[in-house]
Amino acid sequence: MSITLLNPGRVSNSLITQRITNAVQLGQAGIDELQTQLATGRKFILPSDSPTAATQTILLQKLDERRAGFQQSIQTNQGFLATTDQTLATISDVIAQARGLAQSAAGDQVSTSEREGFALEIQGLLNSVIQAANTSYGGRYLFAGSATTQAPFELTASGQVRYLGNTQSLSGYADFNLLVSSGVDGASGLAAITKPISGDLNPALTTDTELSQLYRGTGVTPGRIRITLDDGTNTIRKDLDLSSAETVADLQTQIQAAFAAEAITVTVDIDPTSQSGLRITPSAGTVEIKDVQQGTTAQELGIASGPVAVIQGSDLDPSISLYTNVSALNNNTGIGATAGFGLQIVNGGRTYVVDLDGAATVQDIINRIKEADSDLVVGISDDGRGIAISSRLSGSDFSIGENGGNNATLLGLRTFTADAKLDDLNLGQGVPRDSTQGTLSITRRDGTTVDLDLSQATTVQDVLDAINAIDPGVLTASLNTVGNGISLTDTSGTGSLSVAANAMGDALGLSGSETTGSTGVLAGREIHPSQPAGIFGILSSLELAVRNKDLPELQRLASALDAESARVSVVRGSVGIAQRQLDSVDNLLSDRHIEIQGQLEKLVDVDYADAITEFTARQQSLSAYLSVTAQALQLSLLNYL
Repeated sequence: MSITLLNPGRVSNSLITQRITNAVQLGQAGIDELQTQLATGRKFILPSDSPTAATQTILLQKLDERRAGFQQSIQTNQGFLATTDQTLATISDVIAQARGLAQSAAGDQVSTSEREGFALEIQGLLNSVIQAANTSYGGRYLFAGSATTQAPFELTASGQVRYLGNTQSLSGYADFNLLVSSGVDGASGLAAITKPISGDLNPALTTDTELSQLYRGTGVTPGRIRITLDDGTNTIRKDLDLSSAETVADLQTQIQAAFAAEAITVTVDIDPTSQSGLRITPSAGTVEIKDVQQGTTAQELGIASGPVAVIQGSDLDPSISLYTNVSALNNNTGIGATAGFGLQIVNGGRTYVVDLDGAATVQDIINRIKEADSDLVVGISDDGRGIAISSRLSGSDFSIGENGGNNATLLGLRTFTADAKLDDLNLGQGVPRDSTQGTLSITRRDGTTVDLDLSQATTVQDVLDAINAIDPGVLTASLNTVGNGISLTDTSGTGSLSVAANAMGDALGLSGSETTGSTGVLAGREIHPSQPAGIFGILSSLELAVRNKDLPELQRLASALDAESARVSVVRGSVGIAQRQLDSVDNLLSDRHIEIQGQLEKLVDVDYADAITEFTARQQSLSAYLSVTAQALQLSLLNYL
């Protein structure tokens, strides 16, 4: 067997050649990379060229794209706000013009033709305000709330101004997690709907009540609690996780089930005394409930207690929902009989009755009211305590009264109550309070006259009490059983019952006579209607007051214009604050763009001076390497033999 030996010189030269080739290729590749960088101005072309830098670059580029989107949104919102401010400035000018016309029309020497001219000017101002309030920008009506595709204001055939928008003001993102207002709706900006009428309906706690409804909608987030039962012989302690509970019924089921097989059981129900808290009753001995693991569930549920025979929980004050039963309102007493009663509503010059008979839930009541009048805004109040109703009509009275029962009162919706302040009556004109005008003169059925000093009265209840104290049980005063106003009855005789038409009698809506005998009722007029406080209603009322030469009304409207001017100034101030906030955020975003670009330059952009220096150095190094290699490897055929 023979062995062939390779030429060691050949092997050595081949290995050296391979190494030289690799080194030359690497050097040339480095030069090629530098040439590409110098030609493109970028450190890498493909993400694989520099994965770490590429990842950081992509993140920074996305961040800068979001920044650009925010700045575009800011520019759009600035346009909305600027146009809104210009519109409000126009309305402020109209208010000033209307104030001058009101002052001129109140003069003693104004002729009928001049009054007609003033009225026509006011009518023109109203039309100009409607046009301004229907301003759109970028395809969006500015004062429509979120109903941005429809003009928010229209003049009805009967002369009222109807608001067709809603109360949802729009906002836009100016930065991550930063919402900034982009305008105002017609309700808050132009006071185009009445102040909501609402009352606390105090719904009773039921097993169907959701935990999120407790504490007027603030809610309770259930967690862990510790319950200890002790009858002197047995002590049973359990930690319960109630985090899955959503309703009072869930709490009831979980707590009772935990002790169902024990020597001592426990019952959970609604405290029948308060109707607003939980009651925890052991089958024997005492019960103790505590929070565990620094929780607050027991405290929030009002059942944290030391050992007692029965835990009577505190008031959980649930809010109402659309599904709350009418029978549960007013602490389980409901709203009284509804058959043949309901609500009497006056709105837009129309008087109608809303039948509530058969309404089982809050949703049913809301639906009945909406069906009766589309010009009402109806829903659950912001505080979650009751039903809230507003009118979207400016230029007419709005009120809610009884229709023979107590439904309006028990729903917290009656606009004229005994608690009403006298200074708030008659659209804020109040009633005379000085000693010369504060006298109510009543001529009774027996022919006697009573002059009642009401100068110290402050509420409607004070007026009722003062009248009822004259001849208790014979001369009586109460609220109208139908509609709103004050009613007088007198069984002292069979003659007429009358109230003198003086300042106090007129202000209380009682001036007039009733001649049907001792069973007759002198029913007073509505004296506490509601109207939207904005410029639309003021101008509508001002036109009518000018035509009728109603000097007291002109005086009231002059004050109303001053108040509206101040209110619009406040709204403009809020718009200005939003504009300044957007400017500030825009500047910050511009600074952020500069910072991001600086970081991107370090990651991506080539430093030409460094690159050229390195390129030159690599060329020189490669050239020198090739030269030295050529001298070192002077090969011939003998090297391969």
